[in-house]
Amino acid sequence: MPEKPPLEGSLAIIGDEDIVLGFQALGFRIYPVSQLREAKAALEEIVQQACAVCLVQDDIYLAAQEEINNYKNLPFPVFIPFSKSPENGLLETMVKDIRLRATGTN
Repeated sequence: MPEKPPLEGSLAIIGDEDIVLGFQALGFRIYPVSQLREAKAALEEIVQQACAVCLVQDDIYLAAQEEINNYKNLPFPVFIPFSKSPENGLLETMVKDIRLRATGTN
């Protein structure tokens, strides 16, 4: 029986079902959600399962910001927003803000 890849189960993704299903083949734990209460339950499970990294669709990330902030003092998981559109998403906005604070320029 083949061994599990070392990262299997340590990566998670929360988002619309049509987006997250493809990530299952890559070893991500997937959490298709359509309501905020489902996202909150997924966040709790991800923390309990000791996932290292969790990608969160940006609209869900913004809606669940308070819950995500509750886990900021933990070393893991690291929550990273992603956008399902190719336009500027929340992550790019966050990186620009960090760059501006660090260097004073965009």
